[in-house]
Amino acid sequence: MRSSYSSILRLPHARPLLLASLVGRLSSATGPLSVVLFVQDQTGSLAQAGAASAAIALTSGLLAPVRGRLVDRLGQRRCLPPMALAFAAALAGLVAVAGPGPGSVAATVGLAALAGAVVPPLGASMRVLWLSMVGQGPRLQTAYALDAVLDELLFVTGPLLAGGLATLYRPAAGVLVTGGLALAGTLGLVASPVSRAQAGGPATEEGRAGWAGALRAPGMRTLALSLAGVGAAIGIWEIGLVGAARAAGAAEAAALLLAAWAAASAVGGLWYGSRTWRRPAGQRYLVLLTLLVLAGAPMSATASPLALGAMVALVGLVLAPLESSAYVLAAELAPPGTLTESGTWMTSAINVSAAAGLATAGTLVDEVGVPATLAVAGTCTAAGLLVALVGRDRLGAAPYRGRHTASHATARQLRRERRIL
Repeated sequence: MRSSYSSILRLPHARPLLLASLVGRLSSATGPLSVVLFVQDQTGSLAQAGAASAAIALTSGLLAPVRGRLVDRLGQRRCLPPMALAFAAALAGLVAVAGPGPGSVAATVGLAALAGAVVPPLGASMRVLWLSMVGQGPRLQTAYALDAVLDELLFVTGPLLAGGLATLYRPAAGVLVTGGLALAGTLGLVASPVSRAQAGGPATEEGRAGWAGALRAPGMRTLALSLAGVGAAIGIWEIGLVGAARAAGAAEAAALLLAAWAAASAVGGLWYGSRTWRRPAGQRYLVLLTLLVLAGAPMSATASPLALGAMVALVGLVLAPLESSAYVLAAELAPPGTLTESGTWMTSAINVSAAAGLATAGTLVDEVGVPATLAVAGTCTAAGLLVALVGRDRLGAAPYRGRHTASHATARQLRRERRIL
């Protein structure tokens, strides 16, 4: 039996919630390039523009679990709007103060770091709402796969929107629109009765997480560490593919390679989510991670851009299903009261390690060459697989599967909300 995307989207409140979430999350796709273009325009320095963009990425990744824990404790309606407002205000302040001179540069980077620190965790929050609407089971995998594919598409269209705004209007327009998208999407999401039902509150005594939060669960630690290896490989692959195209004398092919990666990821995610899988999420994660290692291993021995494109497509086909299964597994492993936080740990594990991979890949390409750089990426995925295999008993335990129910909106609650509205 296959789970239908249309049946997921026909659920009450599903389409408005998903649309609001995507509008808000589009800000994460427009923000990095918008900040770079604006700061470079104001200061004339690409290094200072990169510093501002890196400040957003660093604080956003490192503090994502903290924001997720706040949402778990306070509820989406009380927590997400203030975060979105602070995010938009920080970006507006960045537009106001950016300029040449040490003082302006320091203020710009500081406001960029503040924006990253308070960006609302809309992706993790939406995954909690999917769980509320469909429960744990085959339809949750379908919902998460759809969410992952649409999120991937945001990062294809987001930079195009940012570049268009900077070209057609002014570079500042992209930064301001980024803040507006986050605020509009957040307000649309929390307006839903499904979001209002996520009232938050302390974890139960049985699942009280303490200072460790979601990482109190051994399986969560194993999963996050395993995904860090995948994230590092993603960052290295992105630069390594550009280097491979350049080394082959076809620098323009880099864009085609990255596009093939994104397209294959979308296809793989849609196919994966359309099926009902009998194996538990922990086993699926191990199988998909093994496939990723096998798909990426031949890259280091591939010189032709055409052959490399085939390898990249194989990697893309596996990546979206892998991330989708990881989020389902995180929902099963996380202690009660830490659902949003668990999702942000997954995001942080991938994004922070990907940033580290991006930061080192350029040096690797220049110092040891493209084949060795791609081999390092393969080693990172292998290390992630090794961590998962060593901790496979923890991944398979899923002690909280089916027990994240305390704050879910019931069908009766949603029907009552619809009558009121």
